[in-house]
Amino acid sequence: IGFFMEVFGGEELELKVMEKAGCVNYSYSPWESEKPDVYERQIYYRFDKRVSRYRGEVTSAQQKSPLSDKNGWLVEEVMTLHGVPLGDYFNLHLRYQVEDSPSRSKACHVQVFFGIAWLKSTRHQKRITKNILQSLQERLTVMFGALEKEFSTRQ
Repeated sequence: IGFFMEVFGGEELELKVMEKAGCVNYSYSPWESEKPDVYERQIYYRFDKRVSRYRGEVTSAQQKSPLSDKNGWLVEEVMTLHGVPLGDYFNLHLRYQVEDSPSRSKACHVQVFFGIAWLKSTRHQKRITKNILQSLQERLTVMFGALEKEFSTRQ
């Protein structure tokens, strides 16, 4: 869990993984404690041209907190897209649930949930949802692949 959470840690691994995932000019604020065991930060980046032909920008708010059983972390993120067609019609919500894997000493279990909050109605919702899901799956595959590669080089 500790190694995986470095991707949200604000250090070299996070920058490396996000760059491989097509996030250009990636920057973040430090984690700040909002309540006991609840931390928040802001993120900004642009999409690489291979990720989006529009090279849109993302501002994101992340919040992390330990799971109720203290056996992992919950990272929730609200992403706002700028400079992409109809980007002001929706926000993306991501939720990373990271839990210890008791059956394997060097593993953790990660589930990623996503949703779209529609701010305005459009007849293109179905197509936009499909495109977002496809892009997000590709991005997560690249991120997790880069993380696995980094983990194996540190062993």
